[in-house]
Amino acid sequence: MGWTEWAEEPRLWRLANMSEARITDEAFEWDPAFDLHRFAERSFGTFQEKPVKVVLRFDARAARDAAAFRFHPNQSVEENGDGSLTVRFEAGGLDEMCWHLFTWGESVTVEKPVRLRRRLAAMCGALAAHHSAVCER
Repeated sequence: MGWTEWAEEPRLWRLANMSEARITDEAFEWDPAFDLHRFAERSFGTFQEKPVKVVLRFDARAARDAAAFRFHPNQSVEENGDGSLTVRFEAGGLDEMCWHLFTWGESVTVEKPVRLRRRLAAMCGALAAHHSAVCER
């Protein structure tokens, strides 16, 4: 995390996207009202977006693994009568959520928000179309 003059608040940076990093003598005054924990809870991963309420349901096959996984610091987990597991949290970063949820395959269903479900479906559809076209060559 770091400060930049073109943003109103600290920003998260991925080192993989940095080039020519160097240590300088520049300094800035830290805002004593800034709460790092609250800042980090707004995102899923590194993307800062307006948080949304997320509800994920993992089928019985994946419930044990999902119960052991920490999706977000403010998550709650509920075991369901059918053996499935419901995970709830509030965060932004829908694209990064989609990238992660893809790894769970058909064992996860995005119950909320609808726009996360649609975004995941669109990403998967675009990926499937791309690879279908490549297979036809």
